Amino acid sequence: MKHAAVTLAVALVTANIWAAGAERVWQTGTWSGVQVVRPKVVFGVARAPRIGSPSPAIVEVRTYVIATDDLRLELKENTTSDAHRIDATVGAPVTFALEKNTVYIKEADGAERKLSVTKKITRTKP
Repeated sequence: MKHAAVTLAVALVTANIWAAGAERVWQTGTWSGVQVVRPKVVFGVARAPRIGSPSPAIVEVRTYVIATDDLRLELKENTTSDAHRIDATVGAPVTFALEKNTVYIKEADGAERKLSVTKKITRTKP
């Protein structure tokens, strides 16, 4: 029993150190573009709808653009139409963290959303 308690304590300390190391560097920017596209043709295997079952959700590609003083990011999210949307209004401020080819958006309720970077443009100051 004592061995299990020590193992649990070590696991909790290790998990806490690991979680603390995953701090994100948050930046602020402005939403400068939002677009939702629903493909006209979707390739793949679809299951036959059964009587009384809900129809499958519509696939859509959401594209977001964030601008800062020295950076412009185009982001993409492949999802379904019934999935939660990011509250992005053009001209509104946004808090985000950039890690390689991934951007994390901090929403109003404190939740984080993960999006893929499709284009990253560094602006040069004159």
